[in-house]
Formats: sequence, structure tokens, C-alpha cells
Amino acid sequence: MTLRPRSDGSAVVGRPFRTPELLRPVGNSRWGMAAALAVALGAVLAGTALSGRAEWGSGVGLGFVLIAVPEIPATWPSALRTMGVRAVTVLAGGALVIACAHNTVALAGLTMGAAIAGALIPGVGATAGLAVVLMSIDLDQHATSTAALWPYLVGIVIVFASWAVWFAISRLRRRAEEEPLPRASAASVGHAARVGVAVGLAVSVAALLPADMVGGHWLVTSVLLTIQPSRAQTGLRLAQRLSGNAVGAVIAAVLLGTQPSAPVVIGLTVALFLIAMALRPVNYTWWAITGPPVLLVISEYPNLFPWYEGAVRLVMNFVGALIVVLMVFVAPLVVPTWLQRREFRLGRGGDVPSRT
Repeated sequence: MTLRPRSDGSAVVGRPFRTPELLRPVGNSRWGMAAALAVALGAVLAGTALSGRAEWGSGVGLGFVLIAVPEIPATWPSALRTMGVRAVTVLAGGALVIACAHNTVALAGLTMGAAIAGALIPGVGATAGLAVVLMSIDLDQHATSTAALWPYLVGIVIVFASWAVWFAISRLRRRAEEEPLPRASAASVGHAARVGVAVGLAVSVAALLPADMVGGHWLVTSVLLTIQPSRAQTGLRLAQRLSGNAVGAVIAAVLLGTQPSAPVVIGLTVALFLIAMALRPVNYTWWAITGPPVLLVISEYPNLFPWYEGAVRLVMNFVGALIVVLMVFVAPLVVPTWLQRREFRLGRGGDVPSRT
């Protein structure tokens, strides 16, 4: 029990204060697996820089992150299934992006289709839409063959290898395996339709942004990562992303604004990714805080975005949140009422006798 303050300054015995929902633990931290993945990501960034091919770090790093995130199960059958499904999704998405030849209309349709497919196919989720959006930005505009996907394939292989190293070490230490993550089930057709419409609206709004504006694609990724199968889940994810990304924007501004040397950038990226992957199973808010700076670094590696790019991403998240609110909370209230009124008006019109 705790003492809760009254308005007059006295105290009364009441129920214990609860941890805010935004930070309430819902799982266990995974520092071991996170360390293996973070070290591997650091090796990718450092290795490409030392080899004189730092520009490869973006593609390899993006392929790595798309497979490693959101989480990888601790048991080997579930882990192989999860990573395998994501690998096929990412490579298929990249091949379709190349087939679209950077045609804006075709990419818009592909993004919507990927988002809907991700919502319907178990184990895919937002990975399909994210792969299309992020790879369409990262791939060279002159890429005409699937051979251009080799950096992403390398990143995928490194995830498999780093997870295998962690798993082997954990077994040698005779640590008991953790319970596997719940297997994802197919969402309802209604949820998939909401995702498709919301992503389509986000793509349309992003197309209206100035052509020279960098970061408009974060609007689409915001919608993909926010909208959830239920209203309660969506409301919580909205609060987690907006609050966490606000802090993440400050971290990104400091990191990008100071323009540190490459070793410092790599070290900070590894540290942030370690925290993000270790604490994401505990609560998504931790990922929302530490994940954005990592994505901003990888997206432009070896260069760095301007310091204000974190703020641009935050603004895009707010716009995406507005779209999600309209689709998940407002539309279900407004659309049925509108349809009833329309049906009533049509019914009244049909009752009016015709004049001869």
C-alpha cells in the first residue's frame, strides 16, 4: 500500500501506484541475443568502412535489420521459421521493387499490396510493407536485375549466423531455452482492409510533399508500425510510438548534429541497437526510443542525415498517427452512420409515388 496525497496536503492509504502502461514490462529482456546481433551489426558497419566500400553498409545493414526486427524467438525451430519467412519476404519485396523500375504509381500499388499481404499472412506482418518502402529508397534507380539484392542477402545471412552463434553459446552454457514467442496468426480481412486503406492514404499524402524533402517515407512506415488488429492495441502503440519517438528525435538530433567520426557513429549505433533489441521484449516503448536513431544512421550510411531529420521523422509519425486515428477510431463511428442515413434517404426516395 502507498500514501496518496489529497488536495489539502494530507495523505490517505490507497492502492499502490502502478507502473505506467507505456513502460509496464510485458516480457523478459534478452541481453545475450541482443549482444550477438549488435556486435554483428557493428561488424557490418565497420567491415564495409574498412574495406573501402562503406556504401555497401546501408544495404547490408538494412537487410540485417529487416530480419532481426521485431524479435527472433529463442528456440531454434521457431527462430528458423521466423527468419526464413522474413528473408523470403524481404527478397521478394526487393525483386518487386526492381520490377517496378521506380515507377511512382506502381510502387504505391506495391506498397499497399505488401501491407495487406503482411496483415493476412502469418509471420509476415509489417515486414512486407517496410521492405518495399525502405528498399525502394535504398536501391539504386538504375538497378534492373535481382543481382542488386546481394547486399540485403548478405545482411540476411549475417543475422542467421549471429543468431546461431548466440544459440550455440547458450547451449554450451546449458542455459534453459526461453519460451518461444507466440506464433502470429492471420489477421481478419477487416484489419487487412484498414491497413491497406491507411497505407494508401499515407502514400497519397507523402506524394504531396515537396520533391526535395528527405524523409517523407517515414510517414508510410509510421502507419505500418502503428496500426494493430484491435483498437486497444492500436491506442497503446500510438502512445508508445509518439512518446518514444519524441525522445528518439532528441537522441538523433544530437547524434546527427555533432557529426562525430565514423568509429563514434558505429559505437553509438551498436550501443543503441543493443538496448533496443534487449528491451523490446520488455516493452515496445524502449524500441521507440532507441530504434529511430539506428534506422536513421543505417538508411544513409556512411553519410549522415542533417541534424533535423529526427524532427522530420517525428513530424511524419504525428501525421501517420492522425491517419491511424481516422481509420481505426473515427471511421468505424462515422461510416456506419453515414451509410444508415444514405440508406434512409434512398428508402424515402423509393417510397415517393411517381407522378404521371
